[in-house]
Amino acid sequence: MCSLPTARYYIIKDADQKALYTRDGQLLVGDPDADNCCPEKICILPNRDLDNRGLDRTKVPIFLGIQGGSRCLACVEAGDGPLLELEDVSIEDLYKGGEQATRFTFFQTSSGPAFRLEAAACPGWFLCRSAEPLQPVQLIEESEPSACTEFYFEQSR
Repeated sequence: MCSLPTARYYIIKDADQKALYTRDGQLLVGDPDADNCCPEKICILPNRDLDNRGLDRTKVPIFLGIQGGSRCLACVEAGDGPLLELEDVSIEDLYKGGEQATRFTFFQTSSGPAFRLEAAACPGWFLCRSAEPLQPVQLIEESEPSACTEFYFEQSR
């Protein structure tokens, strides 16, 4: 578990109340009762470096860590557009600085009671649940909010 006092843990759910979970190194969305999965506790820390650059205050730069903060979500450039990957990097190390952290940063924006997560390294690309079951969460290019890019954050301990 992340030892920093600013760390917050959440269960993140989609519009259908299906939770993010990991299986075989991939981040998926599923119903814990029906899909035999355990919701992932997502550790969230602010990216203080981007927070101080006079950016749009409606966009909160955050890091998202899983497995106690030992692995983090990252936006990786690919030929057909950016990919979402889980990388073995400590969320505490990202928070403390040193490593190039933009690709691990997501802008959290409020969309009513829900939130959208935009990749800082690829503006206009958002975290998105797949319409197909057992498919990994991915990044899609989107200009207007939709149900597949809106998530609800339920605080966890």
